[in-house]
Amino acid sequence: MARPILADQDFGSVARILNLLNAVDPQEPVTLAQLLAAIEGIAWKDNVVVSTQGNINLSAPGAAIDGITMSVGQRFLARLQTAQEERGIYIWNGAAVPATRAPDADTAAGLESATVTVDEGTDAGTTWRQTEVNFTLDTDPVLWVSFGTGVAAASEVVAGKAELATQGETDAGTDDERIVTPLKFKTSSLRAKQYAADLGDGAATSYTITHNFNTRDIVVMVRQNAGNYEAVECEVRINNVNSIDLLFAAAPTTNALRVIIYAHG
Repeated sequence: MARPILADQDFGSVARILNLLNAVDPQEPVTLAQLLAAIEGIAWKDNVVVSTQGNINLSAPGAAIDGITMSVGQRFLARLQTAQEERGIYIWNGAAVPATRAPDADTAAGLESATVTVDEGTDAGTTWRQTEVNFTLDTDPVLWVSFGTGVAAASEVVAGKAELATQGETDAGTDDERIVTPLKFKTSSLRAKQYAADLGDGAATSYTITHNFNTRDIVVMVRQNAGNYEAVECEVRINNVNSIDLLFAAAPTTNALRVIIYAHG
């Protein structure tokens, strides 16, 4: 049974709480071992003033970055350079003066697991972590992803958090802010459907092909199954939404032909 404590506890900077179990509840204190395990592999860097929102000319970065007027010596994160090997933490030296890599991030070792928080601009309050390891600086890509509680929304150029699309959102095909999973794609009404089968037995001149697409809006092609694989003409009857009939003047030989049926939606 837990004993309630209704007064502050002052250890006078001479005593510690010992032999704590590892925390399992959000309101329980963590042990040093848990804390070290959580931060292992994270190399915190001094904050940057701003993060770029696209490619910039590092040789002459201009007076402002992402709308923030820069001062000499301020740090910024160039995380979206078209040349990915240029990405990193830089020092702003002037509008028409080349930016230089920050002293704590001017080597590959200094950038491995580098983690930095942005103070101002579009990405204010977000934190970014460099994910590449065992790379050569200025040759290999330097990649930054959102990190921690301030994760930005994912976009076509920004790694971040994203919501999975429902089947309805997938089928509607109008939402450009959610991710479609392979299963949602497979079962989507927007996905083109295909059915294929060999036919011919040397005796029958009529074949019923069941595709189960639940629509008459289909495209049917019949081709040879050998030789030049040329398309052939036959009578096609779309009798219902799930099957068709193929009629021939002469019986095709065994598996001489192949029928392919496409449907969309």
